[in-house]
Amino acid sequence: MNTIFHPSSRKNPLFIMSPLTKGYVAMSVVLLIWSGFALTVRAVGASSLSIADVMLIRFSVPLVLLTPWMLSSWHDIKNIRLPDILFILFGGVPFLLLAAFGASTVPAAYMGTILTGTPVFFAALLSFILYRQRISLRKFASLILILFGIATMIGGHAQEILNSLLYGVGLLLLASLIWAGYTLGLKSTTLTPIAIAIVLSYTSFFLTLVMVLSGMMDTNIGSVSFDEVLPFILIQGLGVGVVSTIAFSYAVKQLGSIRTLLLGSLSPGLTAILAALILKESLSVIMICGIALSTIGVILSNRAK
Repeated sequence: MNTIFHPSSRKNPLFIMSPLTKGYVAMSVVLLIWSGFALTVRAVGASSLSIADVMLIRFSVPLVLLTPWMLSSWHDIKNIRLPDILFILFGGVPFLLLAAFGASTVPAAYMGTILTGTPVFFAALLSFILYRQRISLRKFASLILILFGIATMIGGHAQEILNSLLYGVGLLLLASLIWAGYTLGLKSTTLTPIAIAIVLSYTSFFLTLVMVLSGMMDTNIGSVSFDEVLPFILIQGLGVGVVSTIAFSYAVKQLGSIRTLLLGSLSPGLTAILAALILKESLSVIMICGIALSTIGVILSNRAK
């Protein structure tokens, strides 16, 4: 019997990988997209696009592309619990607004380190408050090392510290807290990654649209060329809005929230290198040391019992 066309005779490497390996692959894709996200948000100040424009692009692209899956996901979506909705929405408008405003006053390397290094600290804190999960002394010390790494980065520019820089760092830390809540919400929800992306994009898009139409936020999208908008469509809309949202949700399901955030700690170094190459931002020795300390702290926090 000829088995060439038999389904079992063709083994796709993607399907024979273990769930754990698939989670690592998904998170590797997320890391690349996160670095692009940090750079494009940082680049908003140099473009004609407003933050509202970036938000509309970020949420409208997945809204359109994921529409075919709306009906198949509707049964799960309509039965979603209110706490799950609140946690998922944290990853939309609140996070993007805080990240965008914070990034406008700090270098991209700061943004990458804070947004991907500190969520582990806040996730542990939220787990203790919400779920009474104990934090050991060793784990607490490693989490403090993360914050010390960020302080090292800021202290390295002591002669340049301005109120605007401290304000930006504060906003990014708040965004990190929100992202930690979003990650914990992904771990507890029963929604599929695609359903999560649908809920996030639809609600966030219409919330952004309401803020624009009410005059709370300004938009310049009608006076911007397509060439200027295209990078944001590809990275913010398609990359972050669709691929990253689905891949990150899948990675959390397979790896767990803490291990996923651990892998996310690799993003600062990648973002800093890309920022130096693309945005021509300086990468001082102290900044490298701060990134290294934060990354080591995240690794140790995952190993500590």
